[in-house]
Amino acid sequence: MNWVVRGGIATAQSLMAGYKEHAARRGLFGFSVQYASGKSVNELAHAGQIRNGQISYADDDELLAVLQILGYTMRLEPSPGHGFHHTFAVLYDGSGIMLMALPQDAADALSQTFRQQPNPYKQP
Repeated sequence: MNWVVRGGIATAQSLMAGYKEHAARRGLFGFSVQYASGKSVNELAHAGQIRNGQISYADDDELLAVLQILGYTMRLEPSPGHGFHHTFAVLYDGSGIMLMALPQDAADALSQTFRQQPNPYKQP
């Protein structure tokens, strides 16, 4: 499994609020996550120096599957940040155009797929 880890509880509203243009990569829209093939959820939380008391995590294949049902796809794009920082971008499946805002249906599906646990490496 290849885990995608995000700080906090990944509610639909928090995913939509966090979905924006990356400050250091103009034209890249999405929300911040930690992602690296073969790393555990705990390793990703630690590397990302996540400050939240809770983390949300899901397997990348699970996230892709729920988006495809709705006609979207995704891309995990390496981007500047702590640890194994990536930007989780949602794309229109047919056109491949990166969305500049996260649609409600995609946010709901992603939120229902992420699981939560206490952050094992909570930062002050």
